Amino acid sequence: MKKMENYTHRNRLAAAVAAGFCGVAGLSFADDPTSFKDAIGNGNVDLNFRYRYEYVDDARPDEAGASTLKSRLVYTSKAYRDLQVQVEVDNVTVVGGETFDDLHNDNTNRSVVADTEGTEVNQSWIAYSGIDNTVIKYGRQRINLDNQRFVGGVGWRQNEQTYDGVSLVNKSLPDTTLVYAYVYNVNRIFGPDNGRAGTPAVADLASEAHIVNLNYKGLGLGDLSGYSYLLDIEDAPALSSKTFGVRFSGSQGDKTKLLYTAEYAVQSDYGDNPTSYDADYYNLEAGVQARGITGKLGIEVLEADSSAGVAFTTPLATLHKFQGFADKFLATPAGGIEDVYGSLFTKVLGAKVGVIYHSFEADAGGADYGDEIDLVVAKKINDHLDVLVKYANYDAEDFNADTEKFWLQVNVKF
Repeated sequence: MKKMENYTHRNRLAAAVAAGFCGVAGLSFADDPTSFKDAIGNGNVDLNFRYRYEYVDDARPDEAGASTLKSRLVYTSKAYRDLQVQVEVDNVTVVGGETFDDLHNDNTNRSVVADTEGTEVNQSWIAYSGIDNTVIKYGRQRINLDNQRFVGGVGWRQNEQTYDGVSLVNKSLPDTTLVYAYVYNVNRIFGPDNGRAGTPAVADLASEAHIVNLNYKGLGLGDLSGYSYLLDIEDAPALSSKTFGVRFSGSQGDKTKLLYTAEYAVQSDYGDNPTSYDADYYNLEAGVQARGITGKLGIEVLEADSSAGVAFTTPLATLHKFQGFADKFLATPAGGIEDVYGSLFTKVLGAKVGVIYHSFEADAGGADYGDEIDLVVAKKINDHLDVLVKYANYDAEDFNADTEKFWLQVNVKF
C-alpha cells in the first residue's frame, strides 16, 4: 500500500509540475503573450559534464575501477507574474568496462562504487515569489541546510539526492532565513531504479517529513541556526526520528582568523520506528587561518543508546562530507561513533591542497574503529573547467576492513 501511495505521489508531482507549465502558458498568452515568450524564450540553459574515475580496494576479492560520466542539462525560465519553473535532467554513463559493483549489476566480487547508469529528472519544480520576502517551491528540488549534516543533496555521488515536496523560504525578518519543507519522497543516489535485493540500494523512500531550519546572521560573531527535523520514513521505519538542535559557526579576525563551530542536537524515535531510543549529537571545532594556511581540530560524536541497541542517525545527510572520504560510516554503528579529527589546507601553485586525519572510536562499548587519512587537491583551471584528485586510506581496527580509495575528477561547465 505504501509503495502504491508513493507511486501516486510521484504521479501527482509530475501532473502538478506539468499543470504549472500549462497554467502559466494559458494565463500569459491570454493576457500578455509577449511577456510569456520572453519568460520562456529568454530562460537559461546550462550544460555540464563531470567525469570521474574511482578506484576502491577493500575487503572484496577484486578491486573496483569505476569510470563514469555525468551529463546534466538544466533549463530555468525567467520569472513571469512571480512564477518560475526549472527542469534538470541527469544522465550517468559508464565509460569503458563496468569493473565495479554498482549494487545493481552482478559484479559482487568487486568493490562497491554506488554510481549506476541511468537517466533521471533530478529537479522539476514550479516556484512562486509573489509574497514579500518569500519563495514557495513545489516539486522535485534540492534542499541543502547548514553544512548538510542533517539534510543535504549528496552532491558527491553522480546521481544526486533530491526531494519531492513543497518548501517555503522566508526572509521577512532582518538577517533571518526561515526554511520549512514538507517532503513525501526522497530520491536517493541509488536510482533511478532499485538495486539488487538485499542491498541498501533503494531508489526512493516514501516519507512524511517536516523540516524546519531557522538561521540568524545578525550576531556579528557568526551564524546561529535552530532546527527541527521530524522524519517519518515509511519505507525505512527504523530510520524514523525527531531531531531538535542548535548550531553556531563563525570566525573573528582579519589577517589572522579564529574559526569556531559548536553544535548540539537531541534525537528520539518518531513515526513508525519500532525501537524507542534517545541519543545526542555534538560537534565542537576550532581553527586558525593565517598566511594562506587553515588548520582545524574537532570532535564529532553521534551517541549510542546502549539499552536500545541503536545510535543517532542522519539518513538525509550528505554523508561523504563527514567521518572520512572512505565512507565507512554511512550508517552509524550501533555503538555510536566518536570522531576526533584535524585538517590542514593551503594553496600550492593555485591549487587547493589539504590533508585530513580522523581517529574513530565507539561512543559506547570501548571499540577502536580505526583511523583514516585523506588527501585532496583541487584546481580551478578557468570558469569552465576544474580538476579534483582525492585519496583516502582507512586503517581498520575493530570495525570493517582496511580500505583505499582514489578519485580523479574533471568537471566541465557551459
